[in-house]
Amino acid sequence: MDLVTTEKKDYLSLEKLFDSIGAVPESAVWLADKRSPETRRKYKESVAEFCRTFGIESDEDWKKVKPAHAIAYREALIKAGKSERTINAKLSAVSSLFKHLVEKHIVVENPIRDIKRPKVQSNTTKTPAITLKQVGSMLNAPDLETLQGIRDRAILSTMFYTGCRIGEVVKLKVKDFFEDGGYFVLDLKVKGGKENRVAIHYELQIAIRNYLIASGHGQEKEAPLFLGIKRARRKSDFQALTTRQINQLFHKYAKQVSLTDRIRPHSSRATFATEGLRGGASLEEMQATLGHSNPQTTKLYDKRKFGHKESASFRVHY
Repeated sequence: MDLVTTEKKDYLSLEKLFDSIGAVPESAVWLADKRSPETRRKYKESVAEFCRTFGIESDEDWKKVKPAHAIAYREALIKAGKSERTINAKLSAVSSLFKHLVEKHIVVENPIRDIKRPKVQSNTTKTPAITLKQVGSMLNAPDLETLQGIRDRAILSTMFYTGCRIGEVVKLKVKDFFEDGGYFVLDLKVKGGKENRVAIHYELQIAIRNYLIASGHGQEKEAPLFLGIKRARRKSDFQALTTRQINQLFHKYAKQVSLTDRIRPHSSRATFATEGLRGGASLEEMQATLGHSNPQTTKLYDKRKFGHKESASFRVHY
């Protein structure tokens, strides 16, 4: 079985692939029913990958999928080195589509439903946090003599001072930064289409203010908060940075300050949660700021209990 890995996906090809299964109109209805654009994107990619793996192109092909196919797909993902969470997410996406197709009498049963999923370590996230010194190095890495450096400092500050996801940074508009009850806040658009208003640290206020002054688009309330460096000729040309661009930006500065390849944008979220809780924030306060609906999810980001300096190994002397 030739499994197409996420890293090598051609997004245009995926778009065409998903369109090619338009013979199953309910698949489009199923996808459109997902409120979050990010959820739609991930579900679409997972289903497209499943289709390419087994050559699914029509109604009849969907009907031929058996539990054995799901098992083979799961094993291929494991062999490809995908994490337990990634594997479960991909299987859940395909299972969700099959559930819909069963309800609409397109197929008889959901072949994914009873397939065993890999067990996920539930007491922590694998995303590594970084130290305060390392955060400081990243925030000081951008060249503040340039507009790009001022913008990049503001973006990194937004991530490290709020713990927000890249997708939430992308969705920010100028109007989402304002004063409310004596505090400057950001209105973040979190998972599920919800809005999460977060009062922000004064260092972040300064970083955003400096960027808006330098960029000159601070009065364009409907414009994206963070823009590409190439200035737009018209207001209608304002373009928000993409998740890919911000991901590249983060890795650029992480590499610049000699952080390992394991450090990625979500590390800012784990670092924010760990340092906030260490600094005295309650679990409820951290849950509200991160926009989690379940406090158990917030606990996954708390790295305090895994502090390496408390390792029992340092207590042993031979």
